[in-house]
Amino acid sequence: MKRLFHHPADAVPTVIITAGAALALLPFFIPLPIGTAAAVLIGSFAARSIAPVHHHCHSHRRVFRLAFFNIVYDCILLLAAGNPTAVWELQHVLGHHQSYLAPERDPAGVARFGGDGPLQRIIFTVAGDFSSIADSFRVARRQKHAARMTTKLVAQLALMVVVSGGLIFWNPTVALVFVIAPNIVLRWMVFYFSYAQHHGVPNQDVYSGSVTRFGWTNAVFLNVGHHTAHHEKPTLHWTLLPARTEVILQKIPAQCVEGAP
Repeated sequence: MKRLFHHPADAVPTVIITAGAALALLPFFIPLPIGTAAAVLIGSFAARSIAPVHHHCHSHRRVFRLAFFNIVYDCILLLAAGNPTAVWELQHVLGHHQSYLAPERDPAGVARFGGDGPLQRIIFTVAGDFSSIADSFRVARRQKHAARMTTKLVAQLALMVVVSGGLIFWNPTVALVFVIAPNIVLRWMVFYFSYAQHHGVPNQDVYSGSVTRFGWTNAVFLNVGHHTAHHEKPTLHWTLLPARTEVILQKIPAQCVEGAP
């Protein structure tokens, strides 16, 4: 296991996400009664609900040691969560992480689309997802290896179109219900919860630039609530984030902490 993964803990989410993607494909091969299909859809979505978080981790630090397995996992995550890895690398890693303390340049800045309040969160969710591909191309153009990054982005987007188009051609109803609609929801969840992680913070330095959230969701969603520690050390493995939060907790303003440590 240690030879396959950079960190053995990634084996569990990888298997769960792969199983969720496989369940989503099952109705294409086997006609299912309504009740069974509903159970498969719920099980698939539940398993895939951690895919965006693990995809996020994968974009910061590759899950597998060998490039071949990382490419295969890119394809699984594309099916499971509906986003190319290149979009995560460009829009999030090289865009958001490099610019979140300068909101005017941040492609994931919560005030990017103006306004405030619950409606603004919805607007940010939908518009942010809609703009993510264009943002990725824009970020890619600023990089030293712009041509290579753009080529990777185009290739993964083309794969997404081919896979989605192929599934729609195969069975449009199943494709919509089991793959496309869940993937849209999962992509929107990324922006919806990202808004809460950055809205209303002082944003003066790394310790006041995001919200740290304690609670049961960290046990399920790979410690995603330890967001300040993640911004401080973006490549730190998700299993180590709680310990890092303990170290820096005194530096985090009270208004940037939710829940009890």
